[in-house]
Amino acid sequence: MSDIASGIKVYYENKKSVENLVFFTNGTKKVYPTGGMLFELIKDESIYMITEKVENMIKSYPDFNSVASLEILVDGFHWLYEAIDDSDMPVAIELFRSCFVEVMIDLPEPLDSFGCVGDFMMHCYDAYLLQIQAFCLYFDAIANTNSGSQDSSLNDIANDFFLLTENVKGFYTRKLRVRNKVPDETLCISNFLQLLSFEYLRMKDVNKVFKICRNCGRYFIPSKRRDAIYCDAPAPQNLNKTCKEIGPVYRQIQNRQQDPVEREHHKKAARLYNMSRRIKPDDPESLKTEIEKEIKVEKRRYLKEKFADGDVT
Repeated sequence: MSDIASGIKVYYENKKSVENLVFFTNGTKKVYPTGGMLFELIKDESIYMITEKVENMIKSYPDFNSVASLEILVDGFHWLYEAIDDSDMPVAIELFRSCFVEVMIDLPEPLDSFGCVGDFMMHCYDAYLLQIQAFCLYFDAIANTNSGSQDSSLNDIANDFFLLTENVKGFYTRKLRVRNKVPDETLCISNFLQLLSFEYLRMKDVNKVFKICRNCGRYFIPSKRRDAIYCDAPAPQNLNKTCKEIGPVYRQIQNRQQDPVEREHHKKAARLYNMSRRIKPDDPESLKTEIEKEIKVEKRRYLKEKFADGDVT
């Protein structure tokens, strides 16, 4: 079983244009941009495949109720690994397999203490699921913190992770050897938290972060500005435009709907600007002056009320 459950091997260079060359146990390889492996794993379809689908497949294993024995157990895990497979998500597949084996090896209960093979496999799944949950919790906490979250509990979780990664920073950012343009040394990653630590530290090296888009709520890596708050993916309100293009407009609309100060200001400002546009060339100059004065007064009133705790000049 070790031949199909040893995780992934990664070769990387310490350059600004960080790319990771990943070797899989079936002999294939693939180049991922920084953060690419992480975002393959965190996708909804990946998480479903390595959690809920795994549980469903275990329960449908033909020999689920057979008496627990090493032979049937090995057959069961081979059957499960063949059932959970997707060429579009190789990182998720490889880490599921290696992590599941790690859990099985570390279980303190002897095999003969379980009533059947299915019970043993489900016990492994329960322990394995804790690692997935920890991975998702850390990932979400980091993304929220990077996005300016005020949730102290999430920020505490993210800070705990940041401290933990300091202990392995040198290991994940060291120079790997290459000979004749062929990797002579690779880094082995066999579980989800190792991947999260690796990707986080490699991204940190090139001043990149993963965040949560304030428009669609999806995870994303800012392509240019680290302080970006909107992603480049199609916006749910209009698939022909990106969240970056229309996010600010919809955020303003949402603020007006939720904030009485914004709503009142928008109503008054719209009325005054409409009056200003309707002024005719032969109207008295005093009318134009009076409307402009009202616009300034309204803007002053809005700023004073909006920022009541600060100074408005």
